[in-house]
Amino acid sequence: MLKFREEDFDKSMMYGVSGCVLLLWIIPWGLFVIIPLTLALSIASPAAREEWSRFKNRRIAISIVLILLLNSFAFYPVSEPEGAEQWGNPIATENPHAAAWPASEQHTWFYDGAVIGIVNARAPHTFCAWSQDSSSIALGVMLGMHDQRMRQSIEVMNSYIPTFSIDSEAFSLEEVETEGSHQYGDEDYFVARFNVKRDGFETTLATVLIVGFPNIGGELTLLSITRPIIPIQDDVFEEKIVLQYIE
Repeated sequence: MLKFREEDFDKSMMYGVSGCVLLLWIIPWGLFVIIPLTLALSIASPAAREEWSRFKNRRIAISIVLILLLNSFAFYPVSEPEGAEQWGNPIATENPHAAAWPASEQHTWFYDGAVIGIVNARAPHTFCAWSQDSSSIALGVMLGMHDQRMRQSIEVMNSYIPTFSIDSEAFSLEEVETEGSHQYGDEDYFVARFNVKRDGFETTLATVLIVGFPNIGGELTLLSITRPIIPIQDDVFEEKIVLQYIE
């Protein structure tokens, strides 16, 4: 592929592509760091600019193919989610509102007055475990993926909690400022918190806690706990449920 049209072999591109693929396993945030860094080095180096002028079309084509391959990898199936024994059997084993890309599997439980979701999802932008959870959640929030998944949790609360009623198509998620991590047992885990509000109203109707469990290789596990606002709820980090899952 690199030697089409019988031109000189582009060794720099071969080494660059191989290096970028290896860096996907090492650098946090993956492509979001590698692509700008590669472009900056290509612009700063006179030798690199000269090579780009010689092999421009070839390099553009290979870059496009590489991005398409990484996006295609995101369709590769993920493993089946597993919950804690105390939660019993899941009430749903799929989320009809989830996007087809990236590949994901979700199991949902109703336990202790909360809706619990375990999502195994591809992280196509990185194979590295460092910051895999924070970067994936940031990307999901930016693209609106979390809002889509939240519809199922709201529908479950509408069905299982008589006093809770909200239109699953008319709500908004407001991110709550938090430390970014919390200690469960002896380890720190990435956490993100959100408030669920009805469109056009400021009253918080439910809270959402997300805990990340990164894995090397591009598959991320997310634990989400959605709980209606109740006066006696004071454990915003859901220690009991998260520790049950970790154990």
